[in-house]
Amino acid sequence: MTTPENQLNLRARHPDFQTFLDFNESESKKVVKAYTCHLDERYGTATLQTLDVFPAKKENAPILVFIHGGYWKALDKKSYRFIAAPYVEQGMTVFLLNYRLIPTVIMQMLLDDIRDGIDWIRSNAHQYKADPDSLVVAGHSAGGHLALMAYLLNEHLRNSIKAICSLSGIFDLNVIRDSYLNADLQLKHSDVEAFSVSNKDLTLIDCPTLLSVGLDETDLFIEQSKALFKQNKAFAPLSYYEYPSLNHYQIVHTLGQEGSPLTQFILKQAFS
Repeated sequence: MTTPENQLNLRARHPDFQTFLDFNESESKKVVKAYTCHLDERYGTATLQTLDVFPAKKENAPILVFIHGGYWKALDKKSYRFIAAPYVEQGMTVFLLNYRLIPTVIMQMLLDDIRDGIDWIRSNAHQYKADPDSLVVAGHSAGGHLALMAYLLNEHLRNSIKAICSLSGIFDLNVIRDSYLNADLQLKHSDVEAFSVSNKDLTLIDCPTLLSVGLDETDLFIEQSKALFKQNKAFAPLSYYEYPSLNHYQIVHTLGQEGSPLTQFILKQAFS
C-alpha cells in the first residue's frame, strides 16, 4: 500500500509555500545582522558538514542544537537562523547544524553527521561561552526524527542532552518508503527497521521530550507524533502539544517566538 501523495507533498497542499520560505530567509537575515554569530564553522570536510553559532553573552551557557528538515534530502540551516534570537536573549548559545543530504549519502551517513556535529559542538563549546554538558536538541520535520535518533543511537551523548523538542517529526519510516519520496531516498526495508523511531526502545530516553504538531498539518504528520506519544508515554518522559491552526511551514516559526510554548519548554529545561 502506498502513502497518499497529498499527505506528504506539502508544497502541493500549500501553494503559497514560498511565502513561508521567504519569511524564514528575511527573518534569518535580520537575526544575523542583529547578533554576534559565527557562520559555516566546519565539523567535517564535506561541503555540508558545517554549523552556525550564535553565542550567549555570558559564560557557561546552556546550548540549543537545531536540526533542519527537508525530507533528509533538501533545505539548509541558513534558512532557520531566525530561531536563535529568543534563546540568545535568554542566555543560551545556539548551534544550527547542517548535514550531508540523500542521495549524496545514505541515511546511516547522514545520522553519522548529526552525531559528529554534536560531538564537535561539545568539544568546542567553551570557545563559544557554552556548557558542553547542557544541551537541548530540537528539530523540525525530518530534523524532528534526527533529534530523537541522535539520542537513541548515541549512548555517549545522552548524559549531555537535557531535553529534546521534536516539531512535526516523522517517526515511522514505512510511510516514507511507501511514498513517492522513496524515488529519491531509496530506503530499503532494512533502513526502515534500523532508522525508525517508532520501533525503538524509548525507555532509553531519560530527559523531557516534547512532541509537537500543528493541527493544520496533514493527518499523517499529526498521527506520527500523536501515535508515538500514546504508545510510549507510560514509560518515557514524553509530552505532546498541538498548535491550533498552524501548518507544517508555520510551526517552526514558533521556535523564534519567546512566548511560544515550545520556546518556553526549551528555556525551562535548559535552565532547570
